Amino acid sequence: MPTLLHWFKKPVSDSITLFWELLKVMVPIMVLVRLGVEFGMIETVSQVFTPFMDLVGLPPEAGIIWTTAMLVNIYAAMVALVTLLPEAPMTIAQITVLGTMILLAHSLPIEQRIVQKAGPSFIATTLLRIISAMVLGAILNSIYGSLELLTEMAEIAWLPATAANASWQEWAIDSAISLFSIFWIILLLVLILKALEALKVTDFISKALSPVLGLMGISSSAIPVTMIGVMLGLSYGGALILREAREGNMSPKDIFLSLSFMSLFHSALEDTLLIFALGADLSGILIARFIFAFLVIFILSHLLNRLPQSVFDKLLFSKT
Repeated sequence: MPTLLHWFKKPVSDSITLFWELLKVMVPIMVLVRLGVEFGMIETVSQVFTPFMDLVGLPPEAGIIWTTAMLVNIYAAMVALVTLLPEAPMTIAQITVLGTMILLAHSLPIEQRIVQKAGPSFIATTLLRIISAMVLGAILNSIYGSLELLTEMAEIAWLPATAANASWQEWAIDSAISLFSIFWIILLLVLILKALEALKVTDFISKALSPVLGLMGISSSAIPVTMIGVMLGLSYGGALILREAREGNMSPKDIFLSLSFMSLFHSALEDTLLIFALGADLSGILIARFIFAFLVIFILSHLLNRLPQSVFDKLLFSKT
């Protein structure tokens, strides 16, 4: 029993710490979005996103949610989604498209700064993520629409259903319940990840995917650190690649390809499970995202082989 309690102690402590830090971001965003709904600002701001969201089959309000993800993080986008969903109901297909776009492009100011420190261009890698999100979003929308898949209306079962015309009191109560529910989602994710680590599942996945990275043109020396980023997150993988770059153990091309792949596909378990909890389908947020990231890096690798070194250094990479 003491051993079991000790096993639970750190995940619970980590979850409380993470949740407290996230509250500082999530609560202001929830209030701002609610104010925007109350005073009609959301409708006005949404008009800016209409042309872009039309391309991927999403309501204009989804642009606000995605922008929140890009500028802040996935958790902030989650609370924006919860607040806006009564105003802009979406199907499971639409939630999947939006969730996939969020996974491809989120936390850009922080994550792409980490990438930049290792050498790749901040602008180039940021554009890669944003454009990739739009392209894959459009592809998924076309597939789901033409095949009439996932047409049911999305419902986040573990969150209270707040009416679009709810009073401030009702909204405050439902928001408090939502935040409390998000804490348990965070704790569950942390426990799942710890269990998978203890069972060596993450090691198995890393070994299984390693040959695939070689097919993309990433050299064997770069595969181990790339897989760390894929499984644990861009911050971990980026930090390790930064160290390898400073020690001269990786070529600029390997650094660029590795971090580009990590930018499109990282925290494969944690982030995917988080978006899955919002009602998205794994066909988009995991399978299509991985295949798309593989194809993008495969093509990018072949293009880099034909790109003059001077152009690569000027546009895509700066030596650290």
